[in-house]
Amino acid sequence: MKKRDEMKGFSVLIVEDDMMIRNSLKRFLEFKGFNVVINDTGENVIEQLDDIHLILMDIMLPHNNGFSITEEIRESYHLPIIFMSARNDIDTKLQGLQTGEDYITKPFNPLELEARMNNLLNQFYDEDLKDFHHLSIDEVNKLVYDHQNNLITFTKKEHDLFFYLYENQNNIVSKEQIINFVWSESEIFDNILNVYIKRIRDKIGDHEYKIIKTIYGIGYRVIKSEK
Repeated sequence: MKKRDEMKGFSVLIVEDDMMIRNSLKRFLEFKGFNVVINDTGENVIEQLDDIHLILMDIMLPHNNGFSITEEIRESYHLPIIFMSARNDIDTKLQGLQTGEDYITKPFNPLELEARMNNLLNQFYDEDLKDFHHLSIDEVNKLVYDHQNNLITFTKKEHDLFFYLYENQNNIVSKEQIINFVWSESEIFDNILNVYIKRIRDKIGDHEYKIIKTIYGIGYRVIKSEK
């Protein structure tokens, strides 16, 4: 078993249009050992989420608002989000706490923000990791790390599919069972499932390790790790 704190520094995405706040946060967090990625408009946030562990999200942005962006993120990613806003009315705070994991009012002390970030990162990532072939699995938060201890970022459907197979290790799961579990709300066909299986294999490096076995004409089986 491994601990998450044995692994490399966390990566944080700052979504903030105020240049002074953005730049001061970036300097502070990098000094504290974080890897920092910047988005100064709120546009195309989804495209920046690979390898991100936590998001600092402004609410009032030039092209969108933080709540709407967060709802879009939630469709595909499971990441902790802290809202940062000058708005201190109770309705906005409650919406922020319901939509994200935390809410901090500007201006704030960066040390307070750091403490809130560390609390969330510990909740999300500081769990025992189970060795699984060349991967490490956080079974509590349902996260997957590669052999270099990098977080593997799945879309929501990829995530649901991977853990459905993982939780049925050594069992043959039919295509019909998988489709009913992962796509219960819509009708899809076998070729769509095949595409998602390929995406997962690419992300976990399965072409070398052969963890996900195709049972032709039936479905798939994940091979149980011998570790």
